[in-house]
Amino acid sequence: MEDILKQILSELKVIKTDVGGLKADVNSMKTDVGGLKTDVNSMKTDVGGLKTDVNSLKSDVGELKVGQARLEGGQQRLEVGQKKLEQNLIESLGTYTEKITEHHDDKTEALNKRVYRVESEIERLSRQ
Repeated sequence: MEDILKQILSELKVIKTDVGGLKADVNSMKTDVGGLKTDVNSMKTDVGGLKTDVNSLKSDVGELKVGQARLEGGQQRLEVGQKKLEQNLIESLGTYTEKITEHHDDKTEALNKRVYRVESEIERLSRQ
């Protein structure tokens, strides 16, 4: 019986050693899990920061799109204005050219009348 008790005692010591090892492993795992929780919380914080940054970027992109649309609208208005200016310039040049031509035609006509009078007078004087 004593041998059986000794054997049970030795078995209990082995079990106690194994339980001690398991406790150490559990404590190590608790430490590891605690580290993982810390890492996960840190990652959550980082992800939250990334979400904030992404939202900020989305807002900036939206503002850029609005700005681009305004610039394109302004460019279109400038192009239309430039075309109108070109048309007005061409029309004004045409009108100005017509007026200059009319003015020169009037002067030419007046000079021709004077030349005709002078020639007529010369002809009349030469017949006398």
